[in-house]
Amino acid sequence: MQNTADAPTRPGARATAGDLVTRYRPAVAGGYLMLVAVVLLTTDRLDRPTILVCALGGAVVVAWRNPHPWARFVIDWMPLLVILVSYDVIRAQADSLIPRAHLEPQRTIDRWLGGGTVPSVRLQDAYFRPNHLRWYDYTLFGIYLTHFVAAIVAGIALYVVNRERFRRFAKIFLAFSLAGYATYVVYPAIPPWLASREGALPATTRAVHTIWDHLGLEFMEKVFSGNPRYSNPVGALPSEHAAYPLLFLLLFWGLSTKGWRVALVLYTLVMAFALVYLAEHYVTDILLGWIYAALAYVVVGRILDRRGARREEHVFAAEPAVSRA
Repeated sequence: MQNTADAPTRPGARATAGDLVTRYRPAVAGGYLMLVAVVLLTTDRLDRPTILVCALGGAVVVAWRNPHPWARFVIDWMPLLVILVSYDVIRAQADSLIPRAHLEPQRTIDRWLGGGTVPSVRLQDAYFRPNHLRWYDYTLFGIYLTHFVAAIVAGIALYVVNRERFRRFAKIFLAFSLAGYATYVVYPAIPPWLASREGALPATTRAVHTIWDHLGLEFMEKVFSGNPRYSNPVGALPSEHAAYPLLFLLLFWGLSTKGWRVALVLYTLVMAFALVYLAEHYVTDILLGWIYAALAYVVVGRILDRRGARREEHVFAAEPAVSRA
């Protein structure tokens, strides 16, 4: 089968943007490099987000409609690269988001859900002792950390086994993540540990910070300390930490055995519990994260299904009548 990137434009056919990029890629790449040079020379502050955005744009220019296998790999993984770069861009704006971060309504809703006491406060009062960590503290801490590698590991496994399913996975994660990031900008939210520091909640400990300290890993302690240089401390609503396991559950349910389905359900529930116990998120943050995840799965899934159906109809209509006889 002839690769679409190599196929010439038919006489009289209108050239698409992809055709133009394919035909004039060296000129487009040169123009993009000039644009990047102007941006880098005129910017007052050359920071990591700017460099990452420029690199991402360059990857698109070089890889889009490029027939080489490595280019196909880059394009397939582009949604996840966009997620990583977008998060870094939002994180870089954290200093401007913190002053207008919201405490309500999540605090009030959690008080109602907890019977008058926010669940994070209730759980830490009952079970968390900063100077005497127990096995379950480390267990929940480990489950919390899986968030930072789970999507990549699942993506790699799926990419090896089923490329089409991987592309669906990547697009749904992209839609969900960008919706969450947009919410962080429009409605930055204060998590329980930060509300306690500001006196808006009874005392809670940012347990993740405490456990890193006990492990003697000072750099990781700084990363999770709430310093906007390393993270976005007010990117709490919705909880992407809670939503990722639910997305795994929805995406892999039909491909899993009964045992794996049980594991996916347990992972989703235990992650939610860990986030509340560690004072990283309100229950409200988690519920909204689940709603975002379910909407991304349903809406993006339907869009992809319709596109797939239209593509199959187009291919069928293009086949000679004899071949279909």
